[in-house]
Amino acid sequence: MNTFPLEIITPERIAFTDEVEMVVTPTATGIVGILHGHVPFFSRLTEGEVKIVKKGEDIYLAIGGGFIEVTPQKTTILVTSAYHAEEINEKEVLEAKERAEAALKSKPSGTALLEAQALFRRSVIALKVLRRRRPRSMP
Repeated sequence: MNTFPLEIITPERIAFTDEVEMVVTPTATGIVGILHGHVPFFSRLTEGEVKIVKKGEDIYLAIGGGFIEVTPQKTTILVTSAYHAEEINEKEVLEAKERAEAALKSKPSGTALLEAQALFRRSVIALKVLRRRRPRSMP
């Protein structure tokens, strides 16, 4: 299968850089898959999960919002944050999710509501990426 260079960059670091077969990202208008030879493309990304296929292996990252640019030379993803499953602390994420749920139950408004919703959303995304890392048990 043909590959293409992919870079995932945050303000703090380069979270991923390698030749890949495919990348799937959450855009503002839906999920988009990029393969070698994709037409030039630019889009806003939403918080969510990025799936990378490299040598037949699936790699998942939890990302914050940002942008994706596809050119004939490479695909670049610029995001506010990007975490591999190994970088996510499950205990901290579960605690953050519980805090967000408690905050939402108190029916906040304004900024407090937005912050609680964002914390809950980020926690759910991180847990989803964490669970994808674990091997599935065979029946």
